[in-house]
Amino acid sequence: MSKASVTRPERVLFVHAHPDDETLSSGGTIATLLELGAEVTVLTATRGERGEMLTERLAPLAGDAQRVAAHRETEIDAALAALGGPAHLWLGGRGARPTDLPERRYVDSGMQWGPDGRATAADDAPVDSLTAADLGEVVDDVRAAIRSTGADAVVSYADDGGYGHPDHVRVHHAARYAARAEEVAFSMIVAPDTGDADVTVDVLPVRAKVRAAVEQYRSQVTVDPVDPADPTALSWVMPHGVREHAPAVEAFRHDADPQPPAPQTYAEMSGQGKVAAVAVALVLGLVTGGLGTVTHQQTVGAAVFPIGTVITTLLVIGLTVGIRLLYRSRAMVAAIGIGILVATQVLVSVGGQGSPLVLANAAGYVWTFAPAVIAALVLAWPDLSGLRSRTAPGRE
Repeated sequence: MSKASVTRPERVLFVHAHPDDETLSSGGTIATLLELGAEVTVLTATRGERGEMLTERLAPLAGDAQRVAAHRETEIDAALAALGGPAHLWLGGRGARPTDLPERRYVDSGMQWGPDGRATAADDAPVDSLTAADLGEVVDDVRAAIRSTGADAVVSYADDGGYGHPDHVRVHHAARYAARAEEVAFSMIVAPDTGDADVTVDVLPVRAKVRAAVEQYRSQVTVDPVDPADPTALSWVMPHGVREHAPAVEAFRHDADPQPPAPQTYAEMSGQGKVAAVAVALVLGLVTGGLGTVTHQQTVGAAVFPIGTVITTLLVIGLTVGIRLLYRSRAMVAAIGIGILVATQVLVSVGGQGSPLVLANAAGYVWTFAPAVIAALVLAWPDLSGLRSRTAPGRE
């Protein structure tokens, strides 16, 4: 496979899980692209709240998520400045969140070392962690970052997250789905010696910048002193005691087996997609209206429990609220409501005045008015999209 020198996409979005990941795994490429004049943005998913605090001065912060987060924010600010000053976004924050949703924070999921020496999921991941959040929500946030930065290309981890960290794996999937949905190129960070890279970047010319950036992460790594015999050498010791050496090149593999795009909201669909979505919603309304009209009078038990009325009403609620939450579309909810009313009126008209389908009893009155009232309430609810976010795991 041919190797190419770094190209210069006009705008590149690097998506990483925690502060320090951007420098340790792609810092040389970030610095190189900036020197070439590219517009680079680093999107960080969490603040690394569960990271270890290695120095004696910082050790008291360990376990205090808020203080650790605040400190690591200062570290990434300094590291990015050392790399050349790429733009920076936090996942779920301004520029990396759909504008119709309130901002949120994703928290470090934590990890533990498995018997094979690779990272695995922690047993006590917080409820507001990145891995506990709905993948669709995370994808939407990455998509928002792609749109706000005008990115031409997205770079993130390979599907194993590099070394198995669950946050890295989640970021890979979210970034890959988002890139496909936004129809921009997606590339994965791979080891230079794997032989499967499509692009390699010579990062020795920017080694001094990368060293200066790595040295900002004193809470996470211990950087070895400069070797007078080889000033371009750069190594550091990780919290688990393993020494890592910065490679002379950073390597990337293009996405050759793209995953299907993530589900779109109604507002993000094409014109044809919107027409199709409304048509499908209308059909769902017609089917629901037909079933409800036929079954709403059904009862069960000696107490004549109105099971038909309960089921049909819950069906209408579930369908309208579900569509509004998933697609954030009033048009689709309106189509469902119209479909239900049309199906009901057609069936009643076919049966004539003596039709047994909708009787002048409690069940009949509920089925006659409830769907319209439910649809009207769902249509009028001004903050339903916000509810979608608040009900997702990880909402602060």
